Amino acid sequence: MKKLFDYVVVGFVLLLLTACEKEGGKPTITGIEPATFVASKTEMLLDATTPKTVTLQLMWNIDEPQSTEKIALSQMKTTVQFSTSASFASIGRSVDVVSGSVSYTHQQLNSMVLALGFVPLEQQTIYTRVVSRLAPNVEPLYSNVLELAVTAFEPMEDGDYLFMANGDFSVFPWRLCSRLEDGVYDGFVKVDQWYNFYLANEASADAATIYGSYPVDGNQYVLYAGDDRWTCWTNNGGYLYLQADVNALSWNETVVRSLSVTGDFNAWNASANPMMYDEEQQVWTATITTTAPEQWGMKILINESWSWFFGGSETEGVCSLYTADAGGFAYEEVGTYRLILDLRDPKAFRYRVEPL
Repeated sequence: MKKLFDYVVVGFVLLLLTACEKEGGKPTITGIEPATFVASKTEMLLDATTPKTVTLQLMWNIDEPQSTEKIALSQMKTTVQFSTSASFASIGRSVDVVSGSVSYTHQQLNSMVLALGFVPLEQQTIYTRVVSRLAPNVEPLYSNVLELAVTAFEPMEDGDYLFMANGDFSVFPWRLCSRLEDGVYDGFVKVDQWYNFYLANEASADAATIYGSYPVDGNQYVLYAGDDRWTCWTNNGGYLYLQADVNALSWNETVVRSLSVTGDFNAWNASANPMMYDEEQQVWTATITTTAPEQWGMKILINESWSWFFGGSETEGVCSLYTADAGGFAYEEVGTYRLILDLRDPKAFRYRVEPL
């Protein structure tokens, strides 16, 4: 009986020790406050002539966490967020940082605001804040919001373009671009069936080089720059993808029957979320509802093809055209938003996300 009593006492003591260990086992962290966020200036007229000059520096304080147990400062994640909405209803860009400041040149800031939908030469407002988070399961801390007035400049047209002209050179509605500057041009156009056009290296009837078709029946897709050229013309109408190879002196057209958005949010379904073409704005749009950031990004399929689609690129707000397997473009918004794809400038196919 005594032996049994001894076992009970020992067990009770161990239970008390375990309870004490659990009670005091959680570290207490203090000293974490929302960052104080400041900018070197709050109004900027961006200048295309000094693209590499720093125009904006954002700075904030970094508090070192105080803990009852050892904790690495690297555990804290700091992110600078940008939005066109004062309420940050949608995040236009997020930048993870490890220091207490970040700088932007005229070119970097110009590229960012244009990707967010800014109109060149018009002063518009962008909002920014710092978000600090110690761990994924800890509520984030938000700094004060900075309001920045930015006037963007027209992007430099340093790409190699061919301009589509109508038969009398009165309008130049579309253009093709040789992104690799290798003489192979492509782009997307919206034209009527049997549309007559020329391709010129300048948006002018006096361009140095003007391509039409070879002036013999059966040579519709042969490029020819002689004075006796005929106009080129499309067999199809609607939204088309054009390619022109000035090395091989040929061109071709492909009908774009559909664009559709796919990702984790719709189980990578090729047809579940079609985009609609906005005739007035000349952009493609789709309403997208997500419940979490897209882990693998999103892809926009052309004609529901997995071998012809828009995916990720190295530039924020720009997607690349792929004909082979590649990753999607970043999409971090959660909820219901409008996805907009702008294909008017074939040098950079741009996308943006806007709240409804």
